[in-house]
Amino acid sequence: MKLVRYGAPGAERPGIWLDATKKEPARILDVRGMVFDIADYDARFWAAHGVERLQALLKEPNLKTIPAEGVRLGPPVAPPRQIICLGKNYRDHAKEFDAKVPEFPVYFSKSPGSLSGPHDPIRLKPGMERVDGEAELAVVIGKRARDIHEGEALAHVAGYAVLNDVTNRDLQKARLQWFFAKSADSFGPMGPWLVTRDEIKRPHALGIRQRVNGEILQESKTAQMIFRIDMVLADLSRVLTLEPGDVISMGTPGGIGSARKPPVVLHDGDVVECEIDGIGTLRNPVVLAYG
Repeated sequence: MKLVRYGAPGAERPGIWLDATKKEPARILDVRGMVFDIADYDARFWAAHGVERLQALLKEPNLKTIPAEGVRLGPPVAPPRQIICLGKNYRDHAKEFDAKVPEFPVYFSKSPGSLSGPHDPIRLKPGMERVDGEAELAVVIGKRARDIHEGEALAHVAGYAVLNDVTNRDLQKARLQWFFAKSADSFGPMGPWLVTRDEIKRPHALGIRQRVNGEILQESKTAQMIFRIDMVLADLSRVLTLEPGDVISMGTPGGIGSARKPPVVLHDGDVVECEIDGIGTLRNPVVLAYG
């Protein structure tokens, strides 16, 4: 299934994306309109066997749907408790970053307030001169994970989405840490939907890429990760409890714009696309925002 949240920012409703067929264009199933107690794709939903309930819902007659065209999509999950990111988790990116391939996973956090929809604008404020994107595979936790083993780790995953870890490189360099540079409002486009785990049989065999104004900057495969999803989840769970709804973003491959010569950084009017095969594409315009 492709789970979406649609509607105005801050007032999104849970839905299921129904792909276009030969007979009709794409539509969105209005989950809340059919199941009153599913208010959102939040921790309560995941903890209450939410995916199984949606699978049963799809089998019911007289589904309540709306046309998908023109409907804004928000991030596919409710504001999460935490977003944990991996730095330098692809060898080519580690080399272009500082030439040091890490021995252990490098973790940092990103503000949940940075999340935005798959087509929402990335807003640059005056003075943000070196900002670029990072195409990443986001993993959403579906079941509490504490002291788990690698062999059972993927069973704790609800699904996968694309995340653009937009970064202010000047701020990152000036502050000598990553959280502040990556947490600006709109610096976390996510979506376009959450693809449930059962549909992604091989999460480490997916093509991943980023384009700016149609030009490919990043192109790789998730097989190039240094630390795989199962290892990362088990590693994290030995120190902290992962709760349903938590987001783990698995790092970005090489080719980022700021590492190029000359650099390719984002400007007002640009369009950034981040894409992962089998999951979907984010397409976000870049705008200079004064307010």
